[in-house]
Amino acid sequence: MKDVPGQPRAKLFLGKLFESTQVPHALLFSGMEGIGKSAVALQFAKLLNCLAPVEHDCCDRCTACVKMENGTHPDLMWVKADGAFIKLDQIRGLRNRLRFPPFEGNRRVIVIENGQSLREEAANALLKMLEEPPGRNVLLVTTLEPQMLLPTIVSRCCHIRFQPIDVEALAGLLAAQHPMTSLKALKVARLAEGSITRGRWLCDENRVDQWKETLKKVESLGDLGILEFFPLMAQWVQKSENLEQDLECIKLWMRDVILCRLLENHQPLFELDRSTLRAVGRTGTDTLFSIYEQIEQALHRLRQNANKNLVFEGVCLAIKDSLYGKGRWDSISQRRESLSF
Repeated sequence: MKDVPGQPRAKLFLGKLFESTQVPHALLFSGMEGIGKSAVALQFAKLLNCLAPVEHDCCDRCTACVKMENGTHPDLMWVKADGAFIKLDQIRGLRNRLRFPPFEGNRRVIVIENGQSLREEAANALLKMLEEPPGRNVLLVTTLEPQMLLPTIVSRCCHIRFQPIDVEALAGLLAAQHPMTSLKALKVARLAEGSITRGRWLCDENRVDQWKETLKKVESLGDLGILEFFPLMAQWVQKSENLEQDLECIKLWMRDVILCRLLENHQPLFELDRSTLRAVGRTGTDTLFSIYEQIEQALHRLRQNANKNLVFEGVCLAIKDSLYGKGRWDSISQRRESLSF
């Protein structure tokens, strides 16, 4: 596990579990996207079946390690969403395989990646497996947030929370993998908020420019009247390359807004325009935190495949009304005046 960046506490805990020889039948890895949950799951699966472990880590040289790394080991099963969801048939097929003992290794390891994708009936079938766990099988479930799973599933797993990668460590990793200066790598790492996946995504110069364009649209919400607002929201949703990334950008911007309100010397990740700074000065902190919470909820609903238009409209309405005010909503009469001769 030493080759996976970050997560010292999670890796130390898993090493202690291996040392104790009392590995739980089910573990839950939770945390934001791109911080190493799946990578650690693979390394832990290798450790459990390694033929020559070294200092509570896999050797990466034996036949078991090589097979697992290549995805050819018969005792490593990886379950991912089939389309948008993990379906009941996938869990049923898993249960049939678990009726038999491991073929080669000490333990069979089953990784259910992004467990929040489980359909309800699949989640209930998985719960039944957890209630009657077969021997010599270890189930690893990864998820963004534990509350996105059934509480009964969470309660039957040993829960390990993964943390965002340290900014300095992430900057060093990005600088080593992409042609960029250390200063730019540090800026990208701050924007990535500890996610390796997002950091790599942002290493493309166009990505940062896209986020800046996203924030220009957000900061122009205060000038939109009702006749312009809803068509522009529909157009935004339709043309967005990745609406979840847009919301992540808006969440990051909102975090900056809150810190500017609370801290005199805060240096925002993106430059805030004057209208936003004025709006922040006259808006209470409770309101700002409420907007941030609504953005978090919108991301949660979007990941649950809620209606994109309604989710995005709700976020932008909250920002427009609560931060910039409702002064321009009554723009029909203004539009009539501008059209009169």
